[in-house]
Amino acid sequence: MSSPKVKAKDIFTVFLKMGAFAFGGVYSMLAFFERELVHKRKWLSHEEFAESVVIGQLTPGAPIVNTGIFIGYTLRKWRGALATVLGQVLPSFVLILILAFIYVRYKEIALLKAILKGVGAAVVGLIASVVYSMSRKILKDYQSIAFALTALICLAVFKFNPIVLIVAAALAGVFLHGRRTEWKS
Repeated sequence: MSSPKVKAKDIFTVFLKMGAFAFGGVYSMLAFFERELVHKRKWLSHEEFAESVVIGQLTPGAPIVNTGIFIGYTLRKWRGALATVLGQVLPSFVLILILAFIYVRYKEIALLKAILKGVGAAVVGLIASVVYSMSRKILKDYQSIAFALTALICLAVFKFNPIVLIVAAALAGVFLHGRRTEWKS
């Protein structure tokens, strides 16, 4: 771990803030996670953050919540994991109830439609920012670039099942990279 012991209440507060102000789904929220946890607070290294994202994607359930749970557990074991879930989910739960009420009642208002289009466009930019940031840290050799491009083509063009693709990439990673590195226990 990159930082000294972090208090569970601090984890809760940070994830509450991120849960309240990070809009746009998993990938746009990752930009907030990275900025807050790696750059600002230095609770995680870039490598730890990237590993957390991978674990969050591999496990069943909401990937961003899973990523938060893994980060919380890394920082403070079970208390940290619980703090991330509560902090992250509470604002969304309250906000979605309010937004659902407003949307159902006022969905035909032009101003609301314009707001949703603007937010949607901003989310695309946030996602692109995360992809760029993570690719600079992870895609450091031709094999990693080939993995990324193959996954992109398989998903976008051939509509592969993401789970099958992740398992295939894991096996290929073991085959290609496992031979060059020592197995750590």
